[in-house]
Amino acid sequence: MEIPSIAAAAFDRPGVKVRTLAFLRWIAVGGQFATLIVVGLGLGYPLPWPSLIAALAASAVLNIGLVTLYGRHARLQGMDLVLHLAFDLVQAGVMLFLTGGLANPFAVLLIMPVTIAATLLPARAMAVLGGLAALILAALWVWARPLPWEGGTPPDVPMMYRIGVATSMALAIGFLGIYLWLVSAQARDRARALVATEAALTREAKMSALGSLAAAAAHELGGPLGTITLIARSLSDALGDDPEFGDDIRLLESEAARSRGILVRIARRAEAEDPFATLGLDVLLHEVARNAEPARVPIRVHAPGALPHVKRSPELLHGLANLVGNAVRHAGSAVELHATASGSDVHIIVLDDGPGFPAELLPRFGEPDLGPSKSGSGGTGLGIFIATTLLERTGGRLAFTNRRDGGAQVDVRWPRPHIEATGQE
Repeated sequence: MEIPSIAAAAFDRPGVKVRTLAFLRWIAVGGQFATLIVVGLGLGYPLPWPSLIAALAASAVLNIGLVTLYGRHARLQGMDLVLHLAFDLVQAGVMLFLTGGLANPFAVLLIMPVTIAATLLPARAMAVLGGLAALILAALWVWARPLPWEGGTPPDVPMMYRIGVATSMALAIGFLGIYLWLVSAQARDRARALVATEAALTREAKMSALGSLAAAAAHELGGPLGTITLIARSLSDALGDDPEFGDDIRLLESEAARSRGILVRIARRAEAEDPFATLGLDVLLHEVARNAEPARVPIRVHAPGALPHVKRSPELLHGLANLVGNAVRHAGSAVELHATASGSDVHIIVLDDGPGFPAELLPRFGEPDLGPSKSGSGGTGLGIFIATTLLERTGGRLAFTNRRDGGAQVDVRWPRPHIEATGQE
């Protein structure tokens, strides 16, 4: 396993602030030094002071260099972070080697660097540090110096006990490392997906604001431009035949008319893009279908009966658009949108006649990173996660199933008060 590849894979991780790592190391150095003082001077246990002080000094010197060479807000990640945590493991191993090895109650501190790595580094880097911790455990089990004891005669620790301690330490490091890595990896995936969700919402909001701004600008500029047009007409009536100024006046009049036409088109386009703050659910579904065109397969909307008016929110539009886009990508011949409403809830169904959702991934749909299915199909699930997050913000709940006759089905259901607009425009 090559360390450079580990570093390359780790560069997309957030890393840790240099000051935070230095602070944690100072705590470790201070705790180790205080323990040596209490055990060696307070309790009178014999200790190899020169070697122990040298190990402590190595950590202190590295920490001073770390704070000196890096800026206040610098972060360590990738290979740099792997090497620093490896140093902390080795330093703790040396201290334990000099003070009884696995018989020392402080051997549990070997867990700390691996758990830090599990929250900040990818799996391969954590595996390397876990392997290093295992090697240190094996070395301490075989070669550690005797445990310092009162009177200089250490107790006789049975071999079976030392094997049990080594095994329990290895299991603790492995379990905690894997558990923390899984939890932190899910948190990172969710954070990345939420950033993508916020970006989608921001984009939708900007587009909506741009249309409103265009309409407002057209309205505001219409007044001054009307005045210019009137003045140009007056000048044309008075001086239109003048050999010196006639051509310029006619050009001014035509350009004013052309500018007015441009503003009218901008205003009409902005109004067409967002005519109402609320609209019928059937109209909204037709808009989602229209925005997906030109699509690979036709999108059919079925909305019988009276449907409520809903807010035309970016969350609702973008969430439904993601579901429709996913259905279009996998459909065989068509995508269907069905909408129904009762007195208590509103229900939208997105259907396609494709291969359906991978059965092994169905229980995890809505998570930010699904990975490929056993058949090799599927993606990261980011689009489905964004759709789920956006639609749940509007009060909806999603269910993903496969149809009996083939294809996928997504049911989105809202309590009617959550989605129905209180005032209709």
